Amino acid sequence: MRHPFWFKRHFFPLFWVQFLGAFNDNLFKNALVMLITFRLAESPEQAGILITMAAGFFILPFFLFSAFAGQLADKFDKTFLIRKIKLAEVLIMILGALALNAQSVMALLGVLFLMGVQSAFFGPIKYSILPEQLSEMHLLEGNGWFSASTFVAILLGTILGGWGILTESGQQLMAWALLSVAVLGVIASRFVPSSQSTDPKITLQWNFITNTIQEMRLRKRFPEAFFAVLAISWFWFLGATYLSQMPIMVSNVLGGDDQVVLLFLSGFSIGIAIGAWLAHRFQPRVKALLDVLWLGWLLIGMSVMILLANVIMTVWAPTVDEPLAILAFLQQWQAWLIWGVLVAIAAVGGAFCVPLYTLLQVQTAEHFRSRMVAVNNITNALLMVLSALLVLLLYGLGADVVDLFYAIALLNLLAAFWYFRLGSGLIKNRKTVNEVGD
Repeated sequence: MRHPFWFKRHFFPLFWVQFLGAFNDNLFKNALVMLITFRLAESPEQAGILITMAAGFFILPFFLFSAFAGQLADKFDKTFLIRKIKLAEVLIMILGALALNAQSVMALLGVLFLMGVQSAFFGPIKYSILPEQLSEMHLLEGNGWFSASTFVAILLGTILGGWGILTESGQQLMAWALLSVAVLGVIASRFVPSSQSTDPKITLQWNFITNTIQEMRLRKRFPEAFFAVLAISWFWFLGATYLSQMPIMVSNVLGGDDQVVLLFLSGFSIGIAIGAWLAHRFQPRVKALLDVLWLGWLLIGMSVMILLANVIMTVWAPTVDEPLAILAFLQQWQAWLIWGVLVAIAAVGGAFCVPLYTLLQVQTAEHFRSRMVAVNNITNALLMVLSALLVLLLYGLGADVVDLFYAIALLNLLAAFWYFRLGSGLIKNRKTVNEVGD
C-alpha cells in the first residue's frame, strides 16, 4: 500500500513534533493573555501593559539565543537535539502548570520566556533538517505542510487556550493539556529519523550578542538565501500587523463582537494554511525556485486586495448600537465579501512564503543552513517589532485602523518594487557567474 507523502516515516514524526510544539506555545500564550485580561489584571491599562510584556518576554529569546542555537544545530546531530529540546519542553510545562495553579503573573511570564528560549533553539533545526530528510522532489511540499500546519496549530492553540482557561477548573485543565501535548511531542521525537552533524568543527560562541552580530555578518556568503530571509520577514511583518489589528478592525469598523473577531482570525489563519499547502502546486520543481521574481506579483496582488477590503469597509460601515453577534453579522453579504477578501489576502501570503523557505534551504550550503535559518528567525523577530512600532506611530499621529491598512498596502507595493529590483540583480549576477564558470 502506498502511503501519502506526509504519512511517510521520514516526515510524519517531524511534522508532528513541530505541530505539537507550535500548538503548545499558543495554547499557553493565549491562556496567559485571557487569564491576565479577565482575572489577574486590576485594570484595562494594567492588562494592556502585562500583555505587551508577555509578547516581549516570548520574542526576546529569539534575539538572544537564535545565533547560538543555529551553531548548535550545525555542530551536533539535529535529531539528538530535537529529543533533548522536547524533554526540556516537558520540564517547562511542569513549571507552567505550577505557575497556572499559583496564578502568579511573574511566574507565568518567566515560563513564557523559557518557552521562547525553547522555541528559539528548535527553530533553526526544523527547517534545516528538512533537506536532510526529504528529497529535492518533496522539499517544497514538505515546507508547504510545515507552514500550513503551523498556522493551523496557532489557530487551534489560540482558540482552545482562550476557551479552556476561563472554564471552571480552567487552570487544572490547561495544566494537564500543556503537559499532555509536551509528552506527545517527546514521543513523536523518538521516531524522527537519525540525522548527522554538518560541521562538527564549529567553535561555539558563548557571548550571545557578539555571536548574533557575527552570524548576521556571515549571511553575506549566501546573498540569494538572505534575499529569501528578507522576503520571508516581510511576510511576518504583514502577518503581525494584520493579526494584531484584527480585533480593532472588527469591533470599531465592522461592528462585530468577540465571536466575529474569532471568525476573522480563523479566516486569516486558514487562508495562510491553504496558500501554504497549495504553494507546491504552483512551483513543482525546486530548481525553478532559483527564479522567483513571479512571487513579486503576489505582493502586488496582495496590495490590491488590501485596498479592495478597505474600500468595502469605507463604503459599508454598519452603524450599530451594540456589537453584532456572528449570525447577525453574516446575514449581510458585504460581511461575507470582506471575510472572503481577507482569506484571499492570507492565502496569497501563504503561497508567497513557502517557496522562499525552500529557496533559503537550497541556496545555503549544508554546513551553514541552520545558522541561516537562525538569521531568518532573528530578522523575523526584528520585523515583528518594527510592525508594532509602526502601529504605535500611526496611532500616535491620529490614524485609525483603516488608515493603517492603507499605509500597509502602500508599503507592500514598495516592498514589491524592492523585490523585483534586488531579485533581478541576484539572478543576473548568478547567470554571469555561471557563464564565467562555463
